This record gives sequence, structure tokens and C-alpha cells, in this order.
Amino acid sequence: MSSFTFINGWATTANGETDAPLPQFKGAEFFPPMDTTGFIGNEGIFKDNIVTKRFVFSASKIEALQEKFSDNTFGEFPRRPSRIEALSAFIWARMTAIKAQEEPNKIYTLVHAVNLRPRTDPPLPDHVFGNFSRFAMVFPSLDGEINCQAIISQMKNEIKKINGDYVKKLREGASHLSSIKDAAEKFTKGELISFNFTSMCRFPLCVADFGWGKPTRACSASLTFKNFIVFMDAPTEGGIEAWVNLEKEDMKKFEMDKEFLGFVSISPDEKTSRF
Repeated sequence: MSSFTFINGWATTANGETDAPLPQFKGAEFFPPMDTTGFIGNEGIFKDNIVTKRFVFSASKIEALQEKFSDNTFGEFPRRPSRIEALSAFIWARMTAIKAQEEPNKIYTLVHAVNLRPRTDPPLPDHVFGNFSRFAMVFPSLDGEINCQAIISQMKNEIKKINGDYVKKLREGASHLSSIKDAAEKFTKGELISFNFTSMCRFPLCVADFGWGKPTRACSASLTFKNFIVFMDAPTEGGIEAWVNLEKEDMKKFEMDKEFLGFVSISPDEKTSRF
């Protein structure tokens, strides 16, 4: 959010307007600096054979997934998952189904980024600079057929836990994050395979106008994070793009999955990370 605030404020100022929101550098007031001894900033970054591809989901296909994964236990009033919940569960299920054929004894997890700004008390404004986010982690069962409804339910429950009390504890220290540390250790040892999701949908990506018009689209650069999926609004109304980062061999199998292909149109462009 901070980068969007900067760019959009820059464009507003360049056009001679005076109502650009001023950035506030108050992050340390909300989350005091912590001891980062031993922190490895490039953990999880891979420099070789990471391929980025864009997959487009139309509004009608997303709605079909929402209907498919609706919780019908409430009779006349089924609970439909959000667009991002439905897509995250679907993509995770297809990726895991493919990967588990090769490595059935691994632990598979779904990790989803969560915005902390609306969860603080009071909520943090968008123009306060900093990366105010955490992530929710779930360990769906692989016994039998993968159940996307169950995955969505788990994901909702874990995200609900990131509330005002969670943020308060986070500001006091990270001692309550032992489960995340345990998962990180398993990941480092190669025992755990994580598929990580974040959404930039409805973020102000295409509003900056420096005098020659607003951009028609925005996209992400190739990222060297393996098993990383970024959701962005598609140019078509109601559609969503999934920017998927996988190892080259995994991508070959993923884009040939028939169930996956039944819901997407594949972009012809491909970018291979060379950072």
C-alpha cells in the first residue's frame, strides 16, 4: 500500500493539485522495532528456474468456483466464499494434487497474507508507511480427496484469529508465534511444502495520472519466490489474474492440469526470473 500511496501522491502533486495525502512515518509507534539478530532476509528466495505465468479467471468462472465451494449446511442460505477464497483453495488443491504425486510424505500448507491495517485499534490509515501484514497458515488434510470447502473454512478461521487481540500481542512481542517458527523450521529442513498467496485486488494500481492518462493495466515483475501466487484485478470487469511463480518443471505440469485448465485462459506471455 505504501508504494501506491507514494506513486499516486506523486502524480497528484505533478498535476498541480494540493490534496495529495502526506505520508506518515509512524510505523515504529505502532510496532516498535524488534531484535532482528539471526534474521535472514533472503530466506525462501531462489535464483534459478523460477517461471512466472499469468492465468486469467473470468467473472463467470470465478462465480462457478464460488458456487461449487459454497457451504450448503445452512439450507436456504448457503455461505459463498469470496472470490479470493475460492481461487486460493482451487489453485492450492490443484498444485498440491500434482506435487503430492511426487512427494506424498511431505507436509503441505496454504499460507495467505493478511492486511493488519484494518485490524489495529484504531485502524491504520493507508498513508502510514510500512508493510503492516502477517499471514494465516493452514494445514489441509490430504486424506482422500482434497476438500476445498474444508480448506476455505480453515482459512476463514485462521484469518479471523488475526484480530485486535492478535495485533496487541504482536506489538508486545512475537512470543505467541511459535507455530509459525515451527513451520519455518520444517520448511528449512525440507519437510514442508508451502504454497503462498497474496491479493492486490482492489488496490489503487491504475489511478496514477501524470498527465498522459491513467494506465490501462498494471502487473508484477517476475518474482524469485517459489510457489508464490499474486492475485490482481483483470482488465475485464469482475475478472482476476493469478500471477503464478513456480519452478520450471512444476509449471509444466501445472499448466497441463485438465481440471485447472477448465477454469482459466492462459496468457501467451511467460517471464522467467533472472534476478
